[in-house]
Amino acid sequence: MFNWLFSNNVDKSNRTVVKTLKSKGSTKTAVPITIGDIKSGIAIDAYGYKNEVVLFLRKNKKDR
Repeated sequence: MFNWLFSNNVDKSNRTVVKTLKSKGSTKTAVPITIGDIKSGIAIDAYGYKNEVVLFLRKNKKDR
């Protein structure tokens, strides 16, 4: 995953969907989150609402 996040291949980054989440906008539409969205920190839904994207890393349950 880190190779994708720090690579310079913009075309592939903007097409690779990592996860799909619901928008925080009033329509609650599904928003596909791409690597490019994670890099920029914003994912825009179909109606133009800008959702903030934040990446959290956690330890395995065994290590907590």
